[in-house]
Amino acid sequence: MNCYDCLGTPGPAVAVCIRCGAALCRTHVHESHPPTQDITGTGRATHEKPARHITCGSCRAAETS
Repeated sequence: MNCYDCLGTPGPAVAVCIRCGAALCRTHVHESHPPTQDITGTGRATHEKPARHITCGSCRAAETS
């Protein structure tokens, strides 16, 4: 599978965007580590370790706007 965002010579994909499903190479992947939360009873439980969140440039821009 090749990177969706590469122009010209496509690079090999190493990840897939969690939002839109686009394949991404190492150059175009955006990784963040938001806190992981579960709804428990009447509140939320935050886990100690954050989750890995992989997005493409378009989805990252939409999330941070």
